[in-house]
Amino acid sequence: MKYVLILYVCSFLENPICNESHVVPLEFNNYTDCILQGYKSSHNTLKELYGERIEDEKLAIKFICKELTQQA
Repeated sequence: MKYVLILYVCSFLENPICNESHVVPLEFNNYTDCILQGYKSSHNTLKELYGERIEDEKLAIKFICKELTQQA
C-alpha cells in the first residue's frame, strides 16, 4: 500500500476550524513512515509558513495518512 500525507491547519480560538490543507508531495510505502513524517512536517509547516500567526490564531496542525487506491 502507498500513502499520502495531508496536513490541515486549524485555528483553536473558539471552536476548532480547519480552513487550509497541504498535501505533502511524497508517497510513503507504509503507514508508519507516513505518520512519523506527519509530526516532522507539522512542526516545519507551522514554523516556516505560519510562525507569525501561531500565537494570535492559536494554530495547530491535524494530519492524516490517506491510503492511495490502486488504479488498473
